[in-house]
Amino acid sequence: MRDQWSPVPAWRRYMRVGEAEEVLRQIIPGDPLRLRFLAAARITAAARVLDVDRVVLRAMVRISHGAALGGPPASERWLVEEMDQAIEDTVEAGALDLDAVGPFLKGLASGVGLESEALVRCCVAFNRRSHDERVAFWSLMLADEPLEEAARGHGVSPTELAQRSKRVLSAMLRAADGGGAI
Repeated sequence: MRDQWSPVPAWRRYMRVGEAEEVLRQIIPGDPLRLRFLAAARITAAARVLDVDRVVLRAMVRISHGAALGGPPASERWLVEEMDQAIEDTVEAGALDLDAVGPFLKGLASGVGLESEALVRCCVAFNRRSHDERVAFWSLMLADEPLEEAARGHGVSPTELAQRSKRVLSAMLRAADGGGAI
């Protein structure tokens, strides 16, 4: 499997069809821009917990409208920027439609013994924390890195990294109890 994202060769041809709907019809089947791979990589890099399918759909819409308005982009970097904005748009949307929660989040909810609504509130709370706090939590709780090693990797003291992670966990616990997602 490839380590780095890149769209298929000659990917710009999918952007030359004109209207946004036409571009969408070109980029949805087969995912020639490889947006699912890009979304997964960028969501992980941003230390976010999001439904990849929701982000990919939002990115496809952004990309199709951008291509329809401005023509094919000059570089792959534009696609990355559109993906990053789709991620932020998804975070800004806040609470998810519970019927649209993907299989990953449904499985996670049942695995940790939470109702779907509580899990969604936890994800929103997580995603609203600062990047530094999310990365600390991700490193210690999700990636299971040893505290000292993670602290060195992030250039902070073990105490600071643990405190950042604790702030995220506290926000998520409040959210799970219905006390808000902040």
